[in-house]
Amino acid sequence: MAKRRTEMHRLQDLVRFHRQRTGTRETARLLGMGPNTERMFREAIAEAGLLEGTPDELPSMDALRAAVLAKHPVPALPKHQLTSLEPYVALITGLAEKGLGPRAIFDRLRLEHAEFTGSHSSVKRLCHALKPAHGVRPQDVAIPVETAPGEVAQVDFGYVGKLFDPTTMTLRNAWCFVRVLGFSRHMVVRISFDHGSRRGWRCTSRRSPSWAACR
Repeated sequence: MAKRRTEMHRLQDLVRFHRQRTGTRETARLLGMGPNTERMFREAIAEAGLLEGTPDELPSMDALRAAVLAKHPVPALPKHQLTSLEPYVALITGLAEKGLGPRAIFDRLRLEHAEFTGSHSSVKRLCHALKPAHGVRPQDVAIPVETAPGEVAQVDFGYVGKLFDPTTMTLRNAWCFVRVLGFSRHMVVRISFDHGSRRGWRCTSRRSPSWAACR
């Protein structure tokens, strides 16, 4: 069941192909699944009575997900893996649902809970076990931006916390300006200690491009 998370969004297509009388091998090929994976999903959906019908009226994702989980429930972590995380399962679940990854969750637990003794690997295993239950979310889907050279640049500006200012030799509130070119994905990053103007930028991008191009 390791691949169930990545295949969950294809369940409706599996049902559609079956209702269009597409062969099982061809369905597996079109969905990018192995034959055994396709059969596992198809049998679970069939047992729930959701496989038959018209191609234009498909079951909801929630109904299909429930059908798969009813036949193939998410395995619980072994007790020896869960012991150190047991008091934090609800918190980790909530953070994972907000889109935080295992590393961000682990760092947050270490910083905000002095008594936390779990490891990054244990948090990662728990997050991996939680993912099949919620399936694929909109934030898990990346849509590439295809543009001509010099046509589009994406920018963002946000607070990044306190950073050391070598000019004043103190910790100061800092903001980060990021620009990514649509065609080359070339990134420019600037740190500012003054969010009201461009004065105070201290560092350049990881590739050290000329800043003149994005003024």
